[in-house]
Amino acid sequence: MGLGSFETCDANFHTFRDDEEIQKVQQIQPELERAIKESSISVIVFSKHYASSKWCLNELLNILHRRKTDDRYRVFPIFYDVQPSDVGNQRGSFKQAFDEFEKNGVEKVDQWRKALKEVSKLTGKVLQDESNGHEAVFIQTIVKEVGIILKRTVLAVTPYTVGIESQVENIDFWLKDPDDVSIGVISGMRGIGKTTIAKVAYNLNFQDFEASSFLANIQEASEQQNGLVRLQNQLLSDISNGKTQKIYNIDEGIVKIQDAMSQKRVLLVLDDVDRIEQVDDLIGAEDSFLKGSKIIITTSRERLLSHQKQKVFKIKQLDDDESLRLFCYHAFSQDRPMEGYLKHSRRVI
Repeated sequence: MGLGSFETCDANFHTFRDDEEIQKVQQIQPELERAIKESSISVIVFSKHYASSKWCLNELLNILHRRKTDDRYRVFPIFYDVQPSDVGNQRGSFKQAFDEFEKNGVEKVDQWRKALKEVSKLTGKVLQDESNGHEAVFIQTIVKEVGIILKRTVLAVTPYTVGIESQVENIDFWLKDPDDVSIGVISGMRGIGKTTIAKVAYNLNFQDFEASSFLANIQEASEQQNGLVRLQNQLLSDISNGKTQKIYNIDEGIVKIQDAMSQKRVLLVLDDVDRIEQVDDLIGAEDSFLKGSKIIITTSRERLLSHQKQKVFKIKQLDDDESLRLFCYHAFSQDRPMEGYLKHSRRVI
């Protein structure tokens, strides 16, 4: 098999899958070259019979050519029931295939040998060395690794994140501790950056959970007709990988959401909550969630959940230097005032 063909639907990767059926299409070569050109990464699955396919070997040449011409392009080899040394040195079934090629005077043999040697030295995954050989766990490991390589984010964040990194650090540490409390509250006055901080923390950690959801503007939605029911439908769809289970009222939604969240480790962000009833109406009681799930609530009401066990992250205001940098990014598209504007910029700050 050539380009990555493992299951990536749940991870929301846009993939090009190269299989035997698609190879029968006469126009596949231009389409394949386009897919390699437009992809950020190629995942190559080496099986025992890989070398018997001239198609796969030629595809490998195209992939490695792209790698030489684009520093950002990544190649990730998967060794399925073969060892990297067998691939690189053409041993076992790879030797048999190449003996047959040379016997029949097939061209490109030397190019294929060099390509296999090169790709066998790249960082990848070997089935026998991972997850005790369990394929399902192995696939999940690959999906996670590819996500890390792509540095994938799912929520857009402002490009000007002055002072946010230090505030995200403690939240990130809490999210990575499955034994810590399950609810974290990001509190602070309106406009201070709570939602942006929650987005950054979410982007950094969502891949470590089995499912995730970010529900934005809950206060605003709760004031609209059926607003909370719409949010429940979004939440259920997110944690069920897009499977549709229509919710018609809040009580029905709580039951379905609790059932779904009892089966998976979920990362959930409830953004801009101003009443505890909004949390209760969306997800019900915390006890039904699977251990290791994390719920982040952003609110300008610091005492919103003071009666529950929680972790509180109080957001600090920017100091004068940080405020000046942030203002300059927006006003001048740089981290300092333009010449002659320092005095005026400080007055604004």
